[in-house]
Amino acid sequence: MLSSIKNKTKGWLAYLIVGLITVPFALFGVNEYFTGASNVVVASIDDDEISKEAFLAEFNPQKRRLQQKLAEQYNTEFDAVLKQSIINQMIDKHLLNQLAEQMSHATSSSELNAIIQANELFQEQGRFSLDKYKNLLRLNGYTPAEYESVRAKELTQNQIKYNLLDSAFMLPSQLQRLQNLNDQQRKFSYIKLNADDYTNKVTVDAKSVKDYYNNQKESFFEPEQAKIEFVELSLAEIAKTIEATDDELFNFYEDEQARFTSEEERQAQHILLPSKELANKVLDLLGQGVDFDKLAAQYSEDTGSKDSGGDLGLFGRGVMVDAFENAVFAMQEGQLSELVKSDFGYHIIKLNKIQAGSVKPFSEVRSELMQLYTETKAQKDLYNLTEQMANLAYETNLEELASQMALKFSTSDFFTRSSTQLDSKIVATAFSDVVLNKGENSEVLELDKDRFVVVRLKDKLAQRQKTFDEVKDEINIHLTRLLAKTFVDNVAAQIVTSAKGGDDKSLDQLLDKNSLKWESVDWIKRDTTKTDVAIVNKVFALSKPASEPVISAQSLDARNALVINLTGVKVSESKTSAANLEAILLGFESNEVFVNILQTLRAKAEIKVFNSKL
Repeated sequence: MLSSIKNKTKGWLAYLIVGLITVPFALFGVNEYFTGASNVVVASIDDDEISKEAFLAEFNPQKRRLQQKLAEQYNTEFDAVLKQSIINQMIDKHLLNQLAEQMSHATSSSELNAIIQANELFQEQGRFSLDKYKNLLRLNGYTPAEYESVRAKELTQNQIKYNLLDSAFMLPSQLQRLQNLNDQQRKFSYIKLNADDYTNKVTVDAKSVKDYYNNQKESFFEPEQAKIEFVELSLAEIAKTIEATDDELFNFYEDEQARFTSEEERQAQHILLPSKELANKVLDLLGQGVDFDKLAAQYSEDTGSKDSGGDLGLFGRGVMVDAFENAVFAMQEGQLSELVKSDFGYHIIKLNKIQAGSVKPFSEVRSELMQLYTETKAQKDLYNLTEQMANLAYETNLEELASQMALKFSTSDFFTRSSTQLDSKIVATAFSDVVLNKGENSEVLELDKDRFVVVRLKDKLAQRQKTFDEVKDEINIHLTRLLAKTFVDNVAAQIVTSAKGGDDKSLDQLLDKNSLKWESVDWIKRDTTKTDVAIVNKVFALSKPASEPVISAQSLDARNALVINLTGVKVSESKTSAANLEAILLGFESNEVFVNILQTLRAKAEIKVFNSKL
C-alpha cells in the first residue's frame, strides 16, 4: 500500500496483526545469494520448489544475528539446527500459502499499510518515515513493491490463524473454573536436599565399580579420530590484498554513479475526497481563498495526513499511485491541481516544493567507493580463485596448492565425528571414504558464500576400548552420585513419615543430623518469581489440604529431593481480568489447532528436503 499512497494511520489493528504473526519476516539480508544458487533446489512441496537462493536469503541473516549474539560460543552445531529450523519454516510458509489460495484469502491494502506503518524500523521520532523506509529497502536490495508483495503473502497466510482465533469460544463456567485456578495462591514450607552435599555419606565398593565397567563396556570407547591438513580461501583475506589507484576509483565511480545519485523529490499536500461532487465543492472553496490546511482537516478522507494539512512530505517517483504521481510530477512549484482521480477517490493536490536530484561528488564518497570497489573486486577474484583451487586440488598435492595460491597451510588437532571445534562440513568430509580411507584431497568445500577449503588426512586413530584404569574414577563418581541421590530420597521419605506420624522428636533429630531446616514461603501465585519455578510447580501439583496440611516427598530432579508441607490454599482477591485470561486461553487453543493444521498439511503433501544441498 505504501507504493500506492502514503497513509500515516496507526492504531490497535496494526499492533494486533503484528502480534498474531507467527512466522517473522527478516528484513535484513534478503538479497544475499550464492552464484547459481537459484538453480539448486533444496526442497520441494508437491509441485512447488524452494531454491537454494531463497533458502540462503533466509538463513544467512539469521546466522549472522546468532553469531553476533553468541560470539565465540557459536559453533557448527548451531548451523545444522538453524538450517533445519529455517527449511521447516519455509515449508510451512509454502503449505500455508497453498491453503490460503484454496480458501481464497487475501490481504487488503489497508491491512498491509498498517503493518508497515507500525514497524519501528521505518519510524523516526515515533512516526513513519517514507525516506527511512525507502533507504532501508534499497540498502537491502528490495524495492517497495517487492517488499510489500512478500509481506502481503505472509499476512494472507496468517489469516488462517486469525480465523481460528475468531472462531474459538469458551463457556462462562469453564472460564470461571480456569480463572479460579489461575488466581489460586498457596502457602507452604519446604526442605531441599542436594545429593552433592551428601556424597560423603555413601561409599562405593571396588567390586561395584568393576562390575559396572564389565556390564557397560560398550559405553567406554574412545571413538575414531582424525587429524587433517587444510587450506582456506576467504573473501576477507582476498580483500586485504586489493589496492586501487585514483584513476581506477574514478572510473568505478562513473560506472556506479547511480548509487550516489539522489532522485528528484517533491513535497505536496492533498485533500482526499470520496465523491466528485464534494471534491468540486472543496475546489470552489479553495478558489474563494479558503485555507488549504483547514479544508484538509475538515474534508480529507486521508486520516493519516488530514491533521497536518494533508502534508505528504517529500517523495520520489514509484511511491504514489500512477494517477497521483503523474499529476504531481507535471505540476509547477506552488501550483494547485484540478481534480485527480485514483482508486482511493478524488485528490486535490498542492505542490509546495521541488527538490532536484543531485550526484555526490567523488571526494565526498571516496572512502565508500574504496570499500565498494574492494568488495566487488574481491568477490570477482574469489570466483576465479575458487575455480583455480578446485583444479589444483584435483591435480596436485595440498602443499603445492597452498604454495601456488599463497594460502596458509594449516593442521588441526585430532577430532571425532561429533566434534564442534571445526565446521560440520569439514568434519563430515574428513571422515568420508575419499579422505579418511583413500587419503585423497577433498573437493572444494563451501563453508559459506565467502569461505572455501580443501582438506586432506594427516593421521587417524582407530576406535578403541578404554581400559578399566582409564575410566574407574569416572565410574566411581557416577555411582557415588546415584547412591547420594538414593540417600537424600530416603531422608526425604523419613521426614514425611515422622511428620505424618506426629513424631516431632524423630523429625527434629533427622533435621539436626542432616543439617536441614524448613524454608517458609508465604502466599504465592503460580507465576511467582520468589521461589524456584520447579518447586512452585510441585507445590501446585499437590491436592488441596482438607483439615490437615499436606506433606509430601518429591524427587525434584536427578540431583535434588524435596519435602513440601502445604499448609493453605486460597483464591486471590485481586483477580486476573476475565477478558485477558480468556484471550490468552483462546490463543493457546487456536495455536494448538493451528499446529494440527500444519501437521495435516504436511501429511497430505509430498515433501522432499535435500539436506546435502542446504
